[in-house]
Amino acid sequence: MLKTKTRYLLDLITSMTRSEKRNFKLNTAKTGNDSKIYVQLFDHLNKYGQYDERLILKHIPSIKKSQLSNIKANLYKQVLRSIRDYNKESYAEIKAREKFDFAKVLYAKGQYKASLAMIDQVKNISERIQKKPLLYLALHFEKQIESQHVTGSMANRASEITTHSTEVVENIQLADQLSNLSLKLYGIFLQRGLAKSEEDVLYLNKFIETYIPDDIDEKKMDFYQRLHLYQSYVWYYQMLQDFDLYHHYANKWVSLFADYPDMLKPETTLYIKGIHNVLNSLYVGAKMAKFDLAFKQLQVFKQNHTLKLSRNEASQLAIVTYTHGINRIFLNTRYIEGVPFIKSLEQIIEEELYPWDLNRKLVFYYKIACVYYGANQLESCIYYLNKITNNPYPKFKEDIQCFARILNLIAHYDLGNDVLVSYQVRSVYRYLLKLEELQAVHREIFKFVKRTPSMKPSEIKKEFLGLKSRLLPYRKDKIERRPFIYLDIISYLDSKIKGISMVEAIRQRRRIMVRDEVGG
Repeated sequence: MLKTKTRYLLDLITSMTRSEKRNFKLNTAKTGNDSKIYVQLFDHLNKYGQYDERLILKHIPSIKKSQLSNIKANLYKQVLRSIRDYNKESYAEIKAREKFDFAKVLYAKGQYKASLAMIDQVKNISERIQKKPLLYLALHFEKQIESQHVTGSMANRASEITTHSTEVVENIQLADQLSNLSLKLYGIFLQRGLAKSEEDVLYLNKFIETYIPDDIDEKKMDFYQRLHLYQSYVWYYQMLQDFDLYHHYANKWVSLFADYPDMLKPETTLYIKGIHNVLNSLYVGAKMAKFDLAFKQLQVFKQNHTLKLSRNEASQLAIVTYTHGINRIFLNTRYIEGVPFIKSLEQIIEEELYPWDLNRKLVFYYKIACVYYGANQLESCIYYLNKITNNPYPKFKEDIQCFARILNLIAHYDLGNDVLVSYQVRSVYRYLLKLEELQAVHREIFKFVKRTPSMKPSEIKKEFLGLKSRLLPYRKDKIERRPFIYLDIISYLDSKIKGISMVEAIRQRRRIMVRDEVGG
């Protein structure tokens, strides 16, 4: 296993674009450093894409084993500097920080007025991109210069700088308070998921009442303050499964970028995540017409934006595109037509084109399996479900792990694999038995699975009817309806009761939902 710092170096080089690599080599060539050892190491790692110390020492004889650690550290630093310099014109904050460094250099050389002029540029950029902490640093340095040296502007500027500095500090304090709230709520969301009980609802209500300032006024807030406030409400209402208010604040999140167009470039990732939450709120709320419209807007942004996306931003855009491309397949029930779409996603995951974590991969595995199930490609469905069920992920994405096992059981049942069905029944039973927090839907499925081996074939339809009647009331319960997001068990039961495909059962229910949506 690679040491952490070596992994960082290799990942950094791997993530570089062709133009960034070319720029790095050009810069080293200009300074006559092409023969430097760290450049040779760069070439080796770039060529082979892996770190093999034995191979490095063999191919680069000038490197001694005792030197390797220092050479790697130097290469990492040089590559970072090169990437920063290459991208500084694309990222206003990097450019502002460079100018702040220039102001420091000018000050050290006794060029006080030139330093203040450079500080003014830092302030202007910071104001434009709403980076108040950077603005405060510039103001603090400006106060230092004005208070220690006669620049000719002190009499007129003292009061103005002091007032401005105080306003910025107050702004930062509120932004920090709201960003802390947003981060804490997101942490709760990741740890506890959607509200599972009335106790969870009371906890969330008390939490947000405690941390949202009473005298808050959106009209007086700047970009980041409003963003953190909207994010907080997005996590809050998502956990409460209040999909209308979830959508309302996700929309405000995205609309914020229309009010502050200069923020789209420095905060592209946040804009993309805002779009994700708009689409997700419409998906979980089953607002099909509105979802299609929002998805088209995502496609327009993807095709027409003029932004130079970083690897991270491109990764986030791909996640949102594939997540909601699959959700669109679910909503429109076009599973067979959706298979080519997920094939490209499978390739991305297999080739590790983006640095997606386990959480993201598990979600995609399950969604891919669901598309294959809807397309009646059951072997492919089982293949992806096995990627989830055949590996131990304790206390991680338990809902997906749970319903992956249930869908696996269903797929084997539909294939007529009687022996494997018997095994899957025991597997699902054991897994449900281990869950610490069983919701009512889980409990009903648990009891049904437990009784499955003793059911007679002639009684199966009656058993399906009984399970459906017990599950239906939970679909309208805000606390208990959460499992239906992961598996449309009602449509599956309808398909078996009516003797139709699950896709047709889903479409029948969708037609009813569309009528309700249009009527509502």
